Parts: sequence; C-alpha cells; structure tokens
Amino acid sequence: MRYTILLLTIFSLGATSICHAAISSGSIAFIGANSDEAEHFAFVVTSTIGSGEVIHFTDSSYGEPVNLTRFRWTEHLGDTPTPGPLSWTTNVTIPVGTVVMYDDIDNHFELINGTITGTVSGAEMTLGIGGENLFAYQGMITLNDIAGNYDGDATGVTVYGGGFLWGQASGNWQTTGVGNTANSYLPSSLTDGTSAIALETALDNVRYNGPRSFNSSAEILAALNTDANWTGGDTVVASPADFGGNFILVPEPSSVLVGALGILSLLRRRR
Repeated sequence: MRYTILLLTIFSLGATSICHAAISSGSIAFIGANSDEAEHFAFVVTSTIGSGEVIHFTDSSYGEPVNLTRFRWTEHLGDTPTPGPLSWTTNVTIPVGTVVMYDDIDNHFELINGTITGTVSGAEMTLGIGGENLFAYQGMITLNDIAGNYDGDATGVTVYGGGFLWGQASGNWQTTGVGNTANSYLPSSLTDGTSAIALETALDNVRYNGPRSFNSSAEILAALNTDANWTGGDTVVASPADFGGNFILVPEPSSVLVGALGILSLLRRRR
C-alpha cells in the first residue's frame, strides 16, 4: 500500500514540477487580438507567474537600425492625458496553461471563467488595422529626448513575451529601415518561431484555434508558431470567451515512470 501511495505522490509531483519556472522569455504567449473594436487580446502563461508581479503591455513598435533598445514613444507609451503602457498587477499565482484575457470594453484582465484578476493601470491601446504588434515586458521605458520617433529608452527592460505580429501578409519582423506603427523589429530577448509569433496573415482580428493539450511549454510555443493553428477575420471580432479554454500540460510519462521505478527499486533493496 505504501508503494502505491508513493507512486501516486511521484506522479503528482511529476505533473506539477514543470509549472514552477521563473518568468523568462516566452513566459507570456499571445493567443489572439482584435484590431477592430473591441480591441480585446488574450495570452497563455507558459511559466508560472507569481502574485504581485507587474507586467506591462504595449503596441508601440520596437527598434530601428541605430536604436535597437528603444520603443516608439509617440505610438502608445506617450499617450495623453494618460500615458502608456497598459499595466497589470497580479493578485494570485497564475499557473502554466492559464489563459488570461484583456477586456477592452471594461478595462480589466479576466480568467476564462470570467473572474477578474489583478488590477489595471495606464493607458489602453488603440490597435491599428493593416498590421500591428504586441509586447509584454517588465521594467520601465523612459522618455529620452533624441531625434526621431524612437525615444522610448528601454535600457534595463526585459521583454518576456509577445513579440506578436499580425496583419502583415509577409508574416515577417522588420529587419531593415526605420520602423513604423504597422511593423516592428524583434527585441533581442525574443526568438522568432520560439518565443515570438509573426503570423502570415493580413487579417485584422486573429485567434489561436489549435490543440490545447501538450507535454511541455515548448510544445505550446511551437503550436502557437504554426500558422495553420490560427483563424480570424476582418469583420468578426472575438469576444473574451472566444479565445478558448486553458491549455493543459500532461507530462510525458517516461521520465516520471523511470524516477518512480528507481525509487521503488531502492526501497525494495532496503527491505
């Protein structure tokens, strides 16, 4: 009987151990957004976010050839009378696989069961049609009075997630020239195809429509970076509920089983 209890405990630990990583690149992965009214967006958490974290969101484009640590200040961050970014302070631990949605009409973040989570401050975003991006980050972007539009100094800022580009038929991040409100360079902390998503679609409103059961966070990110797993339209606007249910992590049984058998073998030798 005690071996049975031990096995159950080991399997339980195996099912939860993959959910306790620190916030890092790709910890937040967007699963949809509307450029048309209402401008809701949603993301899935791929590594646990603790209570009390402050996470910022902006659609300000990032970088240009000579200033790759800068955001476009005039696009959202310098909005008046309320400046950006849109900031969310968590009030509970958000486990891996949780889908969180921003309701643009009521200006709050909510879980899929409709529970409002955390508090909101800063400026709401005006997501533009014809190409847009979203970034999630921590740290403070400050105004630095330099020539040009990219005067939002992001020195010391860590972009954890997003890198979410849509509405561009090319499906490519900008690599040359001066940025614009419809496109963006990719922050160096993100990797296209892994922790950043660039959809090959010209649609205004997009949302993930693929599988939701995976063995790891890496598999979630891979699925989100598959264009065939997305749907959307130019007139149909997704409501928060349309972004779908939570993602489920089911750890591969092999590693858990090997560990369980090893412990059982050790216990038997001690008898």
